[in-house]
Amino acid sequence: MTPALTLAEVVIPCRDVTRQRGFYERILERSPAEAGAGSVRFDLGALALVLRARGDALFPREGTPGVMLRFHLASRDEVERWHRRLLMSHVAVLDAPGLRPCGDFEMHVADPEGNVLALAAAG
Repeated sequence: MTPALTLAEVVIPCRDVTRQRGFYERILERSPAEAGAGSVRFDLGALALVLRARGDALFPREGTPGVMLRFHLASRDEVERWHRRLLMSHVAVLDAPGLRPCGDFEMHVADPEGNVLALAAAG
């Protein structure tokens, strides 16, 4: 039997790694575990978030990232607190907190390059 796959990291291709690094440092409230030429890695427990410069065979300069990251929060109050915090930080809020058809209480924001972050709590 083949062992199950375990997701180890999410890589976001970036046009401006420095700007994206600053954004994710603020959102994740941590410094990167590694930072090198064209790449930054944040350790998030069992998963790593990697910001990688566009411009190679894997991620050409053309195109849009189109990634959505979903973060689970403990309560609706936490989602509301994050909403206020992100508004104060001038982060682009795409969707104010609200109840979604799936039953979750959720909001959506965009990073500087248009990737979407969903912050949600169970309804």
